[in-house]
Amino acid sequence: MKRYSLVLLILAAAAGRAGAESANFDLSGKIYTKWLYRNNASMGVLSYGNPFWTENFSGDNGVGTEFELTIKGSVSDVVDAGVRIKSRFGSTWHDFWENGNLRYSNPNTSGESLGLDHAEYMKLRGYWVRMSDPFPGVSSILVGSSDLSMFNAWTVGKIRYIDRDNAKGIFVQGRPLDEKLTYHLGVIALPKLWVGPNWSTGLGEDLYPDSRVVDPFWTEDWAYALKLTSQPADWLRLELTGMVSLDVEADLYDPDATGTLNPADQDYCNQHPDDDARCPDHNVDLASRYTNAVVTLAGELEPLDDLLVNFLGGFSLSDINEDYAANGVAQNQGVYPMIWGDVHDFAAVVRLNLLDAFGVEDLGIKAEGFYIGQHWTSTFGARREDDVLLTDGLIEGGQLPTLNLANEFMDFDEAFYESCIGWQGGTLLLEYLVGELSLKLEGTFIGYNTNAQNRRVYDCDNCVGDPVYPSFLYSDGYTDTDLWDYANPKSIDRGRDPRSVFREDQDRYTIIAVLWAGYQFDIGRGLELEAKLKQIVDRDGRDTSRADDDYSGNITIGRLSLAYPLSDTLKVRLGAQFDWWDEKNRDGSPARGYAWYQTTKVKPFLVVSFTYGGASLRYYLEYLYKDQWRGERDPEQFWGVLRSKATLEVAW
Repeated sequence: MKRYSLVLLILAAAAGRAGAESANFDLSGKIYTKWLYRNNASMGVLSYGNPFWTENFSGDNGVGTEFELTIKGSVSDVVDAGVRIKSRFGSTWHDFWENGNLRYSNPNTSGESLGLDHAEYMKLRGYWVRMSDPFPGVSSILVGSSDLSMFNAWTVGKIRYIDRDNAKGIFVQGRPLDEKLTYHLGVIALPKLWVGPNWSTGLGEDLYPDSRVVDPFWTEDWAYALKLTSQPADWLRLELTGMVSLDVEADLYDPDATGTLNPADQDYCNQHPDDDARCPDHNVDLASRYTNAVVTLAGELEPLDDLLVNFLGGFSLSDINEDYAANGVAQNQGVYPMIWGDVHDFAAVVRLNLLDAFGVEDLGIKAEGFYIGQHWTSTFGARREDDVLLTDGLIEGGQLPTLNLANEFMDFDEAFYESCIGWQGGTLLLEYLVGELSLKLEGTFIGYNTNAQNRRVYDCDNCVGDPVYPSFLYSDGYTDTDLWDYANPKSIDRGRDPRSVFREDQDRYTIIAVLWAGYQFDIGRGLELEAKLKQIVDRDGRDTSRADDDYSGNITIGRLSLAYPLSDTLKVRLGAQFDWWDEKNRDGSPARGYAWYQTTKVKPFLVVSFTYGGASLRYYLEYLYKDQWRGERDPEQFWGVLRSKATLEVAW
């Protein structure tokens, strides 16, 4: 009996310890299921993938589920940590028994054909350790994953949602002077995929295809960022942010480097062992491949109770070592994330926000002036899910000051983003609320610092020398993102790429006018009306020595929808959008002639939102009719696309 009592006592003590230890853990989970269906024969769970390398999860017909587990732990009163574990993206319910073995080069129905994209294995996504108040003047030190949201879109931008904890580094935060001065310091590992020439931070075969150089040395590549914030007065707040990214390689002419271009002469080295330039010393020197530096000074001041002023000024520098980076503008048909060469430029944005303007209650006026230099370069700035300008823009997603936009790995109902490099102009926005009616009116004028003649872009007809400015293949006409991502074939015709800001000959200006209206009807549970009317006048004189190639674009877009809550948990929205694009000389050349495009699009849509006991279901159904008349040169085109997306989310 004493033996059993002792066992029970040990088990009780162990249970007590386990309970105390489990109290240090915070577990949360999330299940996300998506249905994606369209009237075509593609299979996958992602409308737009990346067209530049082979992957097998893009497509419009499939249903898949992801699970993620987040674990947070309290190590002590001053140290905590966390990890995020998530299933691999890409598997569909119909893969059923996909074990991840890529055994077949051709599609087949076995369980060993699709690869790890479809194996649903769990992957460690994010991990971090944070120490609080370790030293005087230091509030916290975080080691590991971050979404980089502590800086800004111009320097080191917040990572897009799907990559939100892929960034790793060491981050220090402090308040040495309380609210008078705070700082964020970051030492960030450069992603080898996209922060650099040719979307890479390492040497590639494009530069040395026949050499013995086999060491793209990317683990020495870091970005260093610092943000200082000060509030010297109640009405003034200042923010200084700087970033420098350093992409270095092993010195190709160091005899110790793998695949060196300066191999040692053994006989010479036997006689001159101290000649480090020609003989191995078991130490590899480093050389700079690419440097990008960006600094911004931003501020917010409130000189009056009803007036708020925001401003930002910035400087950027881009320095490419041509011995370690190939001219991707020339090699990739103008698809390149920066200007080829060493450049620098300036940017400035000033925004005024006036409340109850001119004594009129609920009348708001916002005015913004902007200037982004044509050579502005920020490779580590925000690529998505941010917006630096007030205007609705040419496409509705937002404007970012980089050519490194991330308009891939997304679905048809997600907005595209456009580059605003080279934009200069202003926006005036009026907002008025009267009773149940809300109105908003925008007027924007855009001139272009990129206006030029005989600019050295890829495939330039009249330029001398190697191409310098990327063109992104498609630089003519209004951008159409309804059906295609940024790299669909030219024969399908999608117009200007959202990243295409440079053109061989350009003399362009743009006027944008937008009216939004919303009204809440006192009918039943409340009927909501939303309306939008947008007009774009886009003119490009192109070659100023002739008039027969001038582009004239007149774009009209209208959208109307009604929403009604059928119950506390169910809401339905029904609407439609109409587009009319009239584009003269949209595509072509003086030699082969230009085509006059007229595009009509009609999009009725249905949105159903359902919430129940912590579960959220959203269903989006859309029919897209598109008729594109292309003049005498090309045949008319028609589309009739029915597509849908449903998502079910639960989190605990």
